[in-house]
Amino acid sequence: MKNMKYIAVLAASLFAFSACQDIVEVDELKEKEEIPSTGAPEIIRIVKATDKEFEIDGADFEDMVRIEGKNLGNVVSVKFNDIEVDPKEIYSRYDMIIAPVPRELPGEVTDMLYVTTKNGSVSRPFTVSIPQLKIDGLQNEFANPGDTTMISGDNFDLYGITVEQADVRIGDAFCNVLDATRTNLMLQIPNNAQPNSELSILGANMTEPVKIPYMNSGAQIFDFNNWPGTGAFTHASQFPDCTTNFLCDGTEGEGYPEPLNEGMKYIRFHGNVGAWGWMVLWAGYIQVPAEVAADPSSYNLCFELCNNAKYPLSSTVRILFGNYIWLPAESGLAVNTYGAWQTMRLDLDSFNEGTILPSPCNAAPNNTEWKIIFSPTAATDFDLSMCNFRFAKKID
Repeated sequence: MKNMKYIAVLAASLFAFSACQDIVEVDELKEKEEIPSTGAPEIIRIVKATDKEFEIDGADFEDMVRIEGKNLGNVVSVKFNDIEVDPKEIYSRYDMIIAPVPRELPGEVTDMLYVTTKNGSVSRPFTVSIPQLKIDGLQNEFANPGDTTMISGDNFDLYGITVEQADVRIGDAFCNVLDATRTNLMLQIPNNAQPNSELSILGANMTEPVKIPYMNSGAQIFDFNNWPGTGAFTHASQFPDCTTNFLCDGTEGEGYPEPLNEGMKYIRFHGNVGAWGWMVLWAGYIQVPAEVAADPSSYNLCFELCNNAKYPLSSTVRILFGNYIWLPAESGLAVNTYGAWQTMRLDLDSFNEGTILPSPCNAAPNNTEWKIIFSPTAATDFDLSMCNFRFAKKID
């Protein structure tokens, strides 16, 4: 099915563990290629191409699998479920086939592998894991009508969420889809989008849309018109350059970002906190809605964040929400919104040396002790604004 020169090149790429081993594998392939496949194909076992020791009965999209057996040369087709592998991506010889699992949703899930050669066909139970559509939400849930924003997630392409095929709307208003990749969907908020709406996303390979909140205020934690609130305190007195108790409305002058939406207030801290310092942005008592206290695993702590591009949230940053330590750069990438507002979502089930809400949690009207504290691992300069703290239902 391939000439010998091509076989040698492909074999070398598939078994590139070391230079010496490459030579051995290629010579072995050349020698075994001379064995003719004259009978019906037979599958003895299946392994990953990169790990020949352990037999497998399933794989993920894009995994390279090695099918071992007899009479496997002269391949006509290899299919996982009803998805056929591109013949150009298949290598075969008498005792082996190497093929990738196509990254494509099956029309019918049979949990079978099918091999057809010029001398017959054979099948074997084999389960391909189907990745789920993942939608995290809008980059900024409070993007204004006419603004451009993004929806992040994964596997958009598999489910037909593309520029040409995606049906995205807020209420009855269609969103203009500007760009789409596997992990991001760029769109423009329609001019007639209404607050407290749902944004629906329907791809060509979906039967039901996924709905995410748009400008939904959820269960607000703070009243910014009564800040810091009865019985609460901040460390603003230690930072004379800060607006009273860090509270701003965007009219304070240079360096202060525009509010998230017209008339909304926010808190900003621009200053330095020493290594393992303890800067209290807010401490006091909040009221947790009964439904959140009863089922915290179904909710996120959400808030909008805006940081000056010169002050990214790096690996030194630790911010406590309740007793939970948020490490924004835990993935290895600093968080930088470049002066724009972005929505942050923290799972109430998160555990990093503590929890966002105590367990058990007092439900309103009883009060629950809570705090926001900056405590970096090294001296860190901040220029960080936050607002709109709320408990929001997770996206189904």
